[in-house]
Amino acid sequence: MGLPMKRSLVILLLMLAGFGAVGPVSAEQVTFRHENVLGTSLELRIDAPDESLARRAETTALGEIDRLASLLSRHAADSELSRWQRGEVAGDSLSVELRDVLSRAERWRLASGGAFDVRAQALSRLWTSAAEKGSLPTDAERIALVAQLNDAPWTLREDGSIERHDALPISLDALAKGYILDEVGRVVRETHPEVSELVINIGGDLRKFGETPLEIEIADPSRTAVGATPLQRFETTRPFALATSGGYHRHVEIAGRRFSHIIDPRSGFPASGIRSASVIAPTAVEADAAATVLNVLEPSEGLRLIESLSGLECLIVAADGSLFASAGWPNRSSLEPLGERLVLTSLGAEDEPGLHVEFTIGRPAGGRYRRPYVAVWLEDEDGFPVRTAVLWIMTEQPGPRWHRDLTRWFRNDRVRKLVEENELIGTISEATRGPGDYSALFDGNDNAGKRLPPGKYVLCIESAREYGSYQLIKETLELGDRPIERKELAGNDEVTAASYRYVPLPPEGERSAPENEADRAER
Repeated sequence: MGLPMKRSLVILLLMLAGFGAVGPVSAEQVTFRHENVLGTSLELRIDAPDESLARRAETTALGEIDRLASLLSRHAADSELSRWQRGEVAGDSLSVELRDVLSRAERWRLASGGAFDVRAQALSRLWTSAAEKGSLPTDAERIALVAQLNDAPWTLREDGSIERHDALPISLDALAKGYILDEVGRVVRETHPEVSELVINIGGDLRKFGETPLEIEIADPSRTAVGATPLQRFETTRPFALATSGGYHRHVEIAGRRFSHIIDPRSGFPASGIRSASVIAPTAVEADAAATVLNVLEPSEGLRLIESLSGLECLIVAADGSLFASAGWPNRSSLEPLGERLVLTSLGAEDEPGLHVEFTIGRPAGGRYRRPYVAVWLEDEDGFPVRTAVLWIMTEQPGPRWHRDLTRWFRNDRVRKLVEENELIGTISEATRGPGDYSALFDGNDNAGKRLPPGKYVLCIESAREYGSYQLIKETLELGDRPIERKELAGNDEVTAASYRYVPLPPEGERSAPENEADRAER
């Protein structure tokens, strides 16, 4: 379906605490992961009496996702939404699901005072076209489109039919993924009542069914490197939905300036005042829409809207780093004082000392596929692995033995364990990740937290995928008191692009001077 990832904006990590039995029957928790589902990654965590039932529930979930995508996708030419927009499907012949989503879209347009409009796709196309030309849209183009958005897009009649009032393109991306999460959960639970717990995560949008505790980490939108300290952690036991949206990760670039992919339908300009917004709601479709709206409204307006809606809570990170949380947001009192700058670090991410590594996991052609195992580490001149920054492996089903496919890392780690006598698997390892751009930071310390001496090191980026290829990127570099400008490395079938740069560390005992506030706000 190709609905965009929003979360590539703010990263959501799930860790289940005691995801176990409910009732007298002993249950088994099984995790399934798929790529290229609605254009992003899918994670299903199913608690069922046995694995075979969990797999049947997985099949049901995938089938329902495909069915709903065939109705709601704007990317598929043969979807019901696309055919309706071309006039091939009459307004009185629409499916119940498409009518439901269109009805919700209009309610959100009215509730937000026009800050939410599924016809903003016309403005998105305008800015994308401008980026391709290398010049900003003209005021006349922008104003003409905004004027068309002042009127209602359609009329919902009592007989269920829908009459369109304009021919502007429609994108349901800000609703469809959430709607699909809700419906998939409902269908799985109805079809397989033995499933006692269910967590569905599609591209960072989450829907939880059941009462088992679930720990959530919401990443800081300005600190996206692997292992970075999250913005907040909290635990929930109740069923809920969570969505995060932000424009800092996806953007268009025009004349050297970056503009968010989220457009304010009222002005026609890209939203710029919010880094990210996270929303907890009873349903995923509500969380999905609200998170988008909060990126357009001013923080105070967004808070008023959320406080007026039953069961919704939000956390907003403004462009200057200020935090705004609704009254019922989890652990609200643990956040920085509202309205004040949230100082996450004395340095911006670009200037932080250390070796910065960026890499891209490619998307193989075809349908769903397995994620690659990835390790990123530093070796000294003797080949000893002094620091591992990334270790993404299959830690369950069938288990951590799959890290042996990372042959160089595994061989060197066996030598390391003879010296350091500690286990990295289970300490720094994480679940595999899907296609996308990632970053890692080597902070100048070894695995034990001791400062590494200046000298030559080898950066290694190793990847392996079951039924795929094995790849290794190696680069020798000198780390000391001289900076290294960004250097591109040759990619391969799995890691399609990689680069690194180095910001020298200050002498031990000294702290780097913080950047000034104006510079940080400008960024």
